[in-house]
Amino acid sequence: MTRDKAQDDKMFNCSQTWEMDQVVNHYGNNASKVRTFVEACCKNNTIKNSTHLQVYSLIKKHLGYDIPV
Repeated sequence: MTRDKAQDDKMFNCSQTWEMDQVVNHYGNNASKVRTFVEACCKNNTIKNSTHLQVYSLIKKHLGYDIPV
């Protein structure tokens, strides 16, 4: 699954299940770990007002997974 580069500049919405699914599905076998991380970031407002690309960058920084292409 390729990343939607047009979506990268749009704000990530924690309340939209489909957006969460879209992000975590890029990480294959690591999807559940990424989901847990992103959900925690939503709860503590770490990714409030973040773009999709910023969310991918945060995942790379904290979990070490490459930004999907």
